[in-house]
Amino acid sequence: MEHIKFTSLQITVAIVLSIIILTVAQILSFSISELPLNIGVTPAICNIFAGVLYCVFAFLGTKLLCQKLLKTSLLELKIPRFKVKAVWIISALTMPALVLLIAILLGGHWEINTFNSTDRNATITGAIFFYGLATGIVEELIFRGIIMGCLEKRFNIQIAVIVSSVLFGLLHIIGNDLNFISIIQLLIAGSIVGVLFSLIAYGSDSIWNSAIVHGIWNIVIIGGILHIGNEADSSSIFNFILDNKSFLISGGDFGIEASIISILVYLLFIVLAAIQIKRKGTKSKIE
Repeated sequence: MEHIKFTSLQITVAIVLSIIILTVAQILSFSISELPLNIGVTPAICNIFAGVLYCVFAFLGTKLLCQKLLKTSLLELKIPRFKVKAVWIISALTMPALVLLIAILLGGHWEINTFNSTDRNATITGAIFFYGLATGIVEELIFRGIIMGCLEKRFNIQIAVIVSSVLFGLLHIIGNDLNFISIIQLLIAGSIVGVLFSLIAYGSDSIWNSAIVHGIWNIVIIGGILHIGNEADSSSIFNFILDNKSFLISGGDFGIEASIISILVYLLFIVLAAIQIKRKGTKSKIE
């Protein structure tokens, strides 16, 4: 591959435009997928449609951004054809399982909400196809593909990982009604998990591995199938109510993703990602 080094202006414009692409893609996918509801299409089908549209719009936007502004290919920014490694598929399943296991060990009880079949199917398809896989793919496309990729080309991987991860944490503050402590807690947790996703993408030379970890995490933890917190969520099927009401355990106003439980799990898998990167470097030297 040819060596590419973007200018500071290109990077600044690319970051702003990539966030706009994410936002517009989400709005368009929501708006268009709601139209079939008027002719009797079930919400479950519309959720699948929304997830597909979200990915398509975001992909087309980022491809256009690469061609017209950055003058480079998607492959240069770690966006190759779909391919994932077994270690990250296993990790994707293990991460949310560990969070739930730790929560159970700390104490609490289950509450299960009863939905009719239409609402239950809508919750499940929304969790899997939109809030899970589509959101995971799009956010990795933007943050680990465009933003981290541009910063790595202009500066180095250390700056690329830190800046893209902090921006990732900041994005999740927008639109949430949080007190000051919860904002700080979310920024820390969001940046740490951003580092995790960044190291996975960097170590595997592909956003698809971080996307699968990100997507499955979203399916289980935030999609509406499972909720872990101080109170039951009426929109979630399964609720695990924590006995410990400390904001460190519950994650404060944002929820379990910002909790010390999740942060410890993020850190554990950051170590795994670092080991994978070290092995990759050793293998490259041998070859």
